[in-house]
Amino acid sequence: METPREIPRQLLFSRLEALKGDWEGSRLDSDPLLFPHRYRDGADREIAAFIAASLAFGRVASIKRSVESVLAWLGANPARTLASRGVSVPEGPAGRLSLHRWVSRADMARVLSALSQTLRTEGSLEMLFDRGDDGQGDTVRALDHFFLVLRERLPQTNEGLTRGIKFLLPEPSRGGAAKRAHLFLRWVVRRDGFDLGLWRRARVTPARLLLPMDTHVHRICRYLGLTARRSADLAAVREVTAALRELRPGDPAAYDWSISRLGILAECVKELTRSHCERCRLEEVCQQSLLKAR
Repeated sequence: METPREIPRQLLFSRLEALKGDWEGSRLDSDPLLFPHRYRDGADREIAAFIAASLAFGRVASIKRSVESVLAWLGANPARTLASRGVSVPEGPAGRLSLHRWVSRADMARVLSALSQTLRTEGSLEMLFDRGDDGQGDTVRALDHFFLVLRERLPQTNEGLTRGIKFLLPEPSRGGAAKRAHLFLRWVVRRDGFDLGLWRRARVTPARLLLPMDTHVHRICRYLGLTARRSADLAAVREVTAALRELRPGDPAAYDWSISRLGILAECVKELTRSHCERCRLEEVCQQSLLKAR
């Protein structure tokens, strides 16, 4: 994509801040983050956040149905259910039934069993994460350890590490964007806006978070000149986060809610003829908009 001109950093900052202000506290209904907000207890919120973030791919309506079904499975107090009795893994045809796209019911049940063991062993997901976190750099290495332990705690079946399991419990250092893993961390670490701010004892801070990046966020970040990478991968995530950290050193993921609303709610689309651009706070700093105006 051709870059028409360099965008002054202060202008980019002011436009992103304006966009953030527009969306702050707005449209929780458009995001799976609405599910942990249903619970009062922090332990229940943590488990609901992990489940909701893990299934946050595909159409919003489908995500909501899938998360709803898992939380119904766990009852009114998800953390208490998992800590006290765990879940059984369905076998045979019942286990192979799809829960959410390529994630089967058995896949999710095995992950819930790993969460159950974690609550009984460490007491919370926060303590498991902190156990593998040296407090240095970004969160990729700590996430690798976090998901490795969860994989080790999976009930053993003939299925092994299915596609669904690998998707629910990824290895962020392998180079993918790991959007859902970074989304979960954003929710439980940040205390601004709708984010939950649950983790107070872990060493991870908002300054160390990486931007959760899906295809929509990646496209918009390219429009803003924050990355030239054509794939939404770990390198792109780190590049964009570094650019945002220059604007907000202590909280580079602060703009994720507002940027992702543009994609989720189709406020920013690929077609340059759409009227959305004229009402967008980012029009002055959007490379696509500037190219169109030439």
